[in-house]
This record gives sequence, structure tokens and C-alpha cells, in this order.
Amino acid sequence: MTRYFTPIFLLLFISCSVLSAQEEQISGTELLNRSISFHDPSGQWQKVKMELVIDQEMPNGSVRPSHVIIDNQKGAFELSFVKDNHLFNWKVDGRDSTESFMDYRVITDSVRVDTLQLSPDRARRWRNYYSYLYGLPMKLKDKGTNIDPVVQSTTFDGKPVLALKVTYDKNVGSDTWYFYFHPETYALVGYRFFHNEAENDGEYIVIEGLEIQNGMRIPMHRAWYTNNENRWLGTDRFISLKLTRN
Repeated sequence: MTRYFTPIFLLLFISCSVLSAQEEQISGTELLNRSISFHDPSGQWQKVKMELVIDQEMPNGSVRPSHVIIDNQKGAFELSFVKDNHLFNWKVDGRDSTESFMDYRVITDSVRVDTLQLSPDRARRWRNYYSYLYGLPMKLKDKGTNIDPVVQSTTFDGKPVLALKVTYDKNVGSDTWYFYFHPETYALVGYRFFHNEAENDGEYIVIEGLEIQNGMRIPMHRAWYTNNENRWLGTDRFISLKLTRN
């Protein structure tokens, strides 16, 4: 009887392991919820004001500092940076009204406004861009976001990850996104998007580091690459972050 114990025990162990692995399969929504619990365990994102300075490192060696303010409580946004020896500034308030300046002056000539990208539409696009990227993964709860129920186990940047596919309602966006999470902590480690997935276009972004403030874990540096060539496009690097609750 004794000599049959080990094989039987091993078979039972394997069976239990398989069942445990099956029980650990989680839905896309559950994966997102676990990641949000990691990054924003107290649910503060909608009430915080984020002020950050980012160095944008480019392949040509240039570095452009940008100052960004995202005030979720008031629905306000501000971006400023220096380009071609001029200071540019965009503002959006809680009523969706905008202001744009070059060297603290309002440009009234419509041609120059368009050329310098100082239009109201541009200010709102800047707001949407920064609020989305620096609000991840919490922003995946926004209206019009479609979470695929199937979670994929794959690799990203040479590491094992859990992948979540996300699409958007037509009135929100047409790109297909994949978000990658650490399989144990559920930290967001990167993401990629396609305009046309069949053509492997678009870009992927590798996240490095976490900034911990006021109980939140904010992804720090972001390196951008092309999907089809793995060509480095630039890196957004945290210089400073101030996170306050209004």
C-alpha cells in the first residue's frame, strides 16, 4: 500500500493545482479593479490635484520640460512648456472654457493660432491626453470604455504580464488598446495601442518606477516605441510630482 501513496498523492496535488489555477482566472473587469486597488486604494483620483514637471527626452538628444496641472476636483487643467524660445501655455477650466497664450500674450490672428496650435480644441486635446495617461488605470472606468472580459497571460518588455484589451465607443475613440499588469501586484507596467491592429501600427509604452504620494501609486517614467519597428520615440521622465487632495 505504501508504494502507491506517492503517485496517488502526486495525482491529487496536480489535480488541486489545476483547479486552483482555474479558480484564479479573473475577468477583465476584476483585473482592472485589482489594479485600481493597487494604484488608488482609497479611491482618491477624482478628488486630487496633480502638479508635475516632466522632461520629454527625444531621439535627437533634446529635452523639453513641461509643467502640467490636473485638478480633478475642479475639472481644471493647465500645460506650459518652452518651444523655439517661446513660452506656450494652455488652460481649460471646469466649464470647458479655454485660454491659450504665447509669452503671456493672447494671439488673435487666426492663422497664427492654427500654426502655433493655440486653438481651444488643442487645449482640450492636451487636457484629454494628460488626464488619460496620468490617470491610468483609473481612467479605464470612464464612460464609453469597453473592457474585454478575457484576460490574457503573455509577455511584455520581456516579462510575464496579464493583458487587458480595451476598445471604446465610436464617439469616444477608434483605437484598440492593450494594458499590461504585473501578475502578482496588478501594477500597470505598460500599454500599447493600434489604429489598425492588422497592420501592427501604433505605439507601445513601457512604464518604469512608481511615485508614492498620499496613498496613491503613480506610474512614473514612460518610454514610447513604435509597434512595427520597436523604434524609440522618446521618454517622458518625472522630475517632480505634487499630489494634493482638495
